[in-house]
Amino acid sequence: MFVTDQFKIKPSKTAQTVTSISSAAVCFICKSKPTEMNNLDLISKKVVNSEAIKLGISPLHARIKFMECILHIAYNKPFQKWSALKDQHKVLKQENKERIQKALKDSMGIRVDAVQQGTGSSNDGNTSRKFFSNPSLVADITGVEEELIERFLIFLQIITCGQKINSTKFNNYARETATFYVEKYDWYYMPVTVHKVLMHGKDIMDAAVLPIGMLSEEAEEARNKDYKKYRLMFSRKFNREATNTDVLHRLLVSSDPYITSIRRQPRKQCFQRCW
Repeated sequence: MFVTDQFKIKPSKTAQTVTSISSAAVCFICKSKPTEMNNLDLISKKVVNSEAIKLGISPLHARIKFMECILHIAYNKPFQKWSALKDQHKVLKQENKERIQKALKDSMGIRVDAVQQGTGSSNDGNTSRKFFSNPSLVADITGVEEELIERFLIFLQIITCGQKINSTKFNNYARETATFYVEKYDWYYMPVTVHKVLMHGKDIMDAAVLPIGMLSEEAEEARNKDYKKYRLMFSRKFNREATNTDVLHRLLVSSDPYITSIRRQPRKQCFQRCW
């Protein structure tokens, strides 16, 4: 993940830039457009960028995108269109969205698709984990097929697993899931992250040196607080290049194996009863 002056570039944006893809809605591996995502026969004939496959999968962000896929299908289900272009469709979508948000908040204690000042959306990894923890309840609230939710959950467990995965069996199950998705929701174009996992997951696993679960970006996300601290307290502010240079140098120093090994470990506090 690259650090800039005011924001961080996510792995998906980095892959998009490296492969010279102009839109985030286009697959950077096979260059499929949104309108082509549900045409499985066409996608199977497309030429795959072998270099782009090496960029891998982002398991943490995949969790969020899989959850958002279920939510957006549920929002648009009353009129069964990929986007709400008509005024009446926009009203139906908003009403359905508010109903689902309230039901998820009351039943599961999670806030989805809620704008948070300064941090973007309430959709994060923890929200997604809670969302997929009860597929039957989510299916009742959203009206989306429970089997699809369960299949999505299985894929999220696989791509975050640190063990070696049988890519052939994974591919067979992924193609079955893609076919099931198209049969049930052919009116909603498959999101690019879901497409990448289902259609290119096997190739990405075969190209990875380590098991795919070991290449998660969770370690980078865990240092978000350090990015802010280092930029505020340990960087020059007279230009962006100097700021980024100082932040990256501080990150390199703090992640050095030797320095980490001699760092004093925090002491655990033992609280005694005072009564």
